[in-house]
Amino acid sequence: MKSSRKISDLFYNNRFLLIFSVVAAVIIWVVVAVEFSPETTITVRNVPIRIASTGLIDSKKLEAFGAENLTVDVTVVGKRYIVEDDSIINDIDAVASTASVTRAGTHKLSVDVGSVSTRPQYEIVSYTVSEVEVLFDYYVEKQIPVVPVVSVENGNFAAEGYFAEDFEPSVEKITIYGPKSEVESVMKADAYATVAGNLHDNNGFLASLKLAKQNGDTPRYVGIKAVTDEMANGSVYINTLIYKEATASAAVTFTDVPAGIADTGAVIEYKVEPAQAVFGFSEEVSETVSVASISFSEIDFGNPSEQTFVREYSGKEGVVIKDAEADKPGVGSFTVTVKVKNVGHASVALPTEENPYVMKDVSNRHGLNYEIVGYGKQPSVFVFGTSETVYSVSAQDLQLDFSSVAADASGIVEVPVVLGKDSCWLDGAPTDYTVKVRIIK
Repeated sequence: MKSSRKISDLFYNNRFLLIFSVVAAVIIWVVVAVEFSPETTITVRNVPIRIASTGLIDSKKLEAFGAENLTVDVTVVGKRYIVEDDSIINDIDAVASTASVTRAGTHKLSVDVGSVSTRPQYEIVSYTVSEVEVLFDYYVEKQIPVVPVVSVENGNFAAEGYFAEDFEPSVEKITIYGPKSEVESVMKADAYATVAGNLHDNNGFLASLKLAKQNGDTPRYVGIKAVTDEMANGSVYINTLIYKEATASAAVTFTDVPAGIADTGAVIEYKVEPAQAVFGFSEEVSETVSVASISFSEIDFGNPSEQTFVREYSGKEGVVIKDAEADKPGVGSFTVTVKVKNVGHASVALPTEENPYVMKDVSNRHGLNYEIVGYGKQPSVFVFGTSETVYSVSAQDLQLDFSSVAADASGIVEVPVVLGKDSCWLDGAPTDYTVKVRIIK
């Protein structure tokens, strides 16, 4: 009784009665507003359209291309507080039916719009899209070349007295991906750039990648796999070397020259045709350029007549030959005429059972013990050298080269013969002359 009197007494308190009245009024207003709120019509824009999956599409491994950006505007009617809520877009389900898709190609799909909720508190009255066009195809990847397409704003790319290499993209080939029908029709990626002209120094610049089908159309839904930061932004670097143009004399480099021949001019003389050519230099300009390399083993030192060698020169690091017609690096053909001079010829017999003699060994790193049992491929070695020294060559100048003999070698092996006289050399390849030895364990 005491507690109930206290509660009832509250209603005789003016302040409590005021607060209670305000709260009750707010509750009643909210209930009435919700219950008797007027209905309104709004349009929910950009509702994503979902592509329905079917077993047939999955079994054929077909993919829908271009469907990720399909949307529809949906008009709904309902209580204002419901339809004007931003979350209503999540309750609207727009589906494109794939029941008619039985093969690859572009298909028109009917669109149906409904509600995710089983008892939605709004009504869908209309929607803007009843049909969409979607490409169904097989996903493929393909590599294509990058082709620079460079425009020069003024003059030529290289300044007068200079010329440049072809434009080279930093990535020669790129990988594209997408629907098979579109990817297969793309043969190359053009890299477009506009640059200033009359350049003296090496230059690199960005070029924008553009894909085009064989008929010139832009392919649909085809992407590029980026392997550089530039490619991620749809670009590649284009590089080129610029050369200073100058006329230089053509020279020859001789290789495999015996150690004792300090000057090749002591045993041969040569001339080059053409004697001069126009070259390009990326660094310091040189008065002479080696355009050919000839090994001593290629020259027949027993032939007193002139010998001709034809070499093509396409350039080396920092030095190229100019193609006058194309105004860029090219390939030049040079004829080298060689004439032997002051060279003599000698023959030295190799040891046999009938003509035994001791030969020193070289490169016998395994310390193998051996005995000579006969000559190998030929009974004698043929030696060339300067006329002053070749006739003094004897058996004491011949050596056995054990550098290719294994540590576990056994039985009879053939060991190459080398010459231990610097100003002379053997006629032929190092393996033309061998001696048979028996390894002694």
